[in-house]
Amino acid sequence: MKKLINYSKVVEVLRKSGGKMMLQALYDDLRRHEPRATVQELLQALMKLEIHGKVRVSSLDEERKVVELVESAS
Repeated sequence: MKKLINYSKVVEVLRKSGGKMMLQALYDDLRRHEPRATVQELLQALMKLEIHGKVRVSSLDEERKVVELVESAS
């Protein structure tokens, strides 16, 4: 199965938003470009980006998460 959310698109959306946004807002924005994308795919992409030091995901509470761009240029 083809991956619908690519890492560069996630980073691009974060950059355009000032480097920080809520997980749900990021997902909604990505869905405008790829309507079949799932939350699970986004979470997998974010985990990979976090492992590579590109983003940081922080929990505000059980349901809300903030995604921050860590690196300034790629």
